[in-house]
Amino acid sequence: MIMTGMTLDELKETMTTHDEIEFSYCGEMYDFQKDPAESSRIKISVWRCGDNPECVYSIKIYDGDPFVDDLINAKIFPDGKSIVEGESDIDVEFFT
Repeated sequence: MIMTGMTLDELKETMTTHDEIEFSYCGEMYDFQKDPAESSRIKISVWRCGDNPECVYSIKIYDGDPFVDDLINAKIFPDGKSIVEGESDIDVEFFT
């Protein structure tokens, strides 16, 4: 089964071309963010939203450096799964 809203390949492409993606996993909201950092670097982060937001993934890279495969395979969810492992429980709701 695939995620709702887009395929995993589409999500990977969207991560490289967009600055924010909101998605849910097992009923919890998450926010992918790509923000400028110092010295032509970019900060990539994923936040679990809610009453007590928590950063579950963060890395600083140089503009153009690959990051998607590391991110989608990182164990970011409370049940110890990665985006790849939890694909069928993900619903992509918004990106900009």
